[in-house]
Amino acid sequence: MMNPGNVFTSAGDVPLAHCYAVVACLFFAALAAWVREIRFNAEGVMKIHYLMGLLVLVKAVSVGVQAVKTHFTTLTGEAAVWARATYVMAFMKGTLMFGVILLIGSGWSFIKPFLNKRDKRILMVVLPLQVVVNTAMVVVEETPPGTLGWLTWRDILHFFDIVCCCAILFPIVWSISYLKESSIADGKSQRSLAKLKLFREFYILVFCYVYFTRIVVYLVRATMPCRFSWVSKTTSEAATLAFFLISGYKFRPRQNNPYLKVDEEDQEGTELYEANETPPSAP
Repeated sequence: MMNPGNVFTSAGDVPLAHCYAVVACLFFAALAAWVREIRFNAEGVMKIHYLMGLLVLVKAVSVGVQAVKTHFTTLTGEAAVWARATYVMAFMKGTLMFGVILLIGSGWSFIKPFLNKRDKRILMVVLPLQVVVNTAMVVVEETPPGTLGWLTWRDILHFFDIVCCCAILFPIVWSISYLKESSIADGKSQRSLAKLKLFREFYILVFCYVYFTRIVVYLVRATMPCRFSWVSKTTSEAATLAFFLISGYKFRPRQNNPYLKVDEEDQEGTELYEANETPPSAP
């Protein structure tokens, strides 16, 4: 059925194509800035920096595909090919985003050059679950709200999405605990405290991002009139962009960075971190 104005989408979704296009351009601009950082600070680049760049690329392409799909759906009411592309990009984005956050939070490259057993277990559980949930949520969003069981599946998937987001906070808490012990036990107090401050800031950043995108945006979507449904989706993408920019700034590559570089003493110190399997309390 065609709505007034010769469009095939609801009034609340009409501005989405333009909003997604603008956000995609901003993500590509952020990617260009990140590539420049890597190019001009080659000595400070670690493996995680390449994964962060790949994540920004996948996210930019994902939002761009969403913009094209929304545009054709609005004009013709049919965008089957672009819908399938959206599912693929949702799968890739979910895998990379939570993988990168877990790797940064566990201190891989920044604190230690490996993942311990506890970190690997979190990755093996959270990543597959989040990928399934993320892809399923995209499918549910594409399904008409009047479909039988739509509200039930939406709420179930939203719950598991929040659970996965909370689970990625644990590696950050463990890293903070290890850095607290390291700053007391060895003579590198200044550098250890600098790392501790960095990971505490990252913990707060991830917590705020999860709270805003999974709870605040959800409440805004549920309370606003349907003609403003584009606001919640655009706000969520803007929050993700802000999260990427702040995280990239905090963990950007720098030559001779005194507190992000892993040295031999750090590798020896991580033996205690590997042996300690009891989750500490939150900072």
